[in-house]
Amino acid sequence: MGDWAKKAEDQEVSKLVDKLNLDSKSGEETDFDVADPAETSLLIKILGKGLVNTKLSLDIQQKNPNSPLHSVKTFEALHLKASLLKGIYAMGFNTPSKIQETALPTLLADPPQNMIAQSQSGTGKTAAFVLAMLSRVNVCLNHPQVLCLSPTYELAIQTGEVAARMGQFCREIKLRFAVRGEEVDRSKKIEEHILIGTPGKLLDWGIKFRLFDMKKISVFVLDEADVMIATQGHHDQCIRIHKMLNPHCQMLFFSATYGKEVMDFARLIVADPTIIRLMREEESLENIKQYYVKCKNEEGKYNAIQNIYGCISVGQAIIFCHCFYAICNPLLVIDCASYRWAVAPRGQLVKLYV
Repeated sequence: MGDWAKKAEDQEVSKLVDKLNLDSKSGEETDFDVADPAETSLLIKILGKGLVNTKLSLDIQQKNPNSPLHSVKTFEALHLKASLLKGIYAMGFNTPSKIQETALPTLLADPPQNMIAQSQSGTGKTAAFVLAMLSRVNVCLNHPQVLCLSPTYELAIQTGEVAARMGQFCREIKLRFAVRGEEVDRSKKIEEHILIGTPGKLLDWGIKFRLFDMKKISVFVLDEADVMIATQGHHDQCIRIHKMLNPHCQMLFFSATYGKEVMDFARLIVADPTIIRLMREEESLENIKQYYVKCKNEEGKYNAIQNIYGCISVGQAIIFCHCFYAICNPLLVIDCASYRWAVAPRGQLVKLYV
């Protein structure tokens, strides 16, 4: 690519980044403790463990519309290694979920294909890209071959746990976390095949300390890609890592949601992707009842909460508020006290459920 073409591409990337809804700039003060998208994503994953049985429809866009689209109904049809297949069954997966049926043949195709995938939490996205990560490892090569980025420490650990369980019988595959608290010997190169962590730590290891060669990475995964791209700081780090990768590296972006600006940005940096998306009107879970109440003011909201939980039987519940001060509102505290509920900031909830 010529210098003029590269500058034009970088300029286009910069424009799209500016359009994204970023966190407040450094130096700006805010009166509210706004919910962190990454923490919200973690809570959704924790509270919705297990696959969701849903009759969702997928919107699929291929880089070559004339290419036949394959799907599988069994994991055996993917021709996986016996040890990896054993790990899948040990996790309790008997048949692929809806998104796995469509995504896995593409993820495991040869030559590798890039993918941007969006589907609701609990539909098997994490298991799908973890399976692809484990399948792509060449155990004869003692260097990192797979990078998986998550926006937070907690999400990285959760993804690593899935990888460890799925690969429990693939003892030759080595995995390492690149998160806070993990120290490395800077005099030695990293030899683990899969690195799962946060962008800052992986930048330090790969670029600052040169503990592994970014050009030798064959699979690059962005988990919760919408949060990674739209959060100030993370998108800059992702771009830096992306520019260091081999042009032939398989790019996999997975998320439960994608805004238009985020999708435009993802399509710009992921070359010729297959895009799999849940149909917009079906982004609700069958096992969750959803309804809303129109309220005239803040007091009306708290009265509505009291009425709702006075009419239904609830063993456990979490009420999400948009800021810390709303949690401390006397009306909500009274409601919680009436039902013997605890009041806690979201940080405590994250620690409680992880």
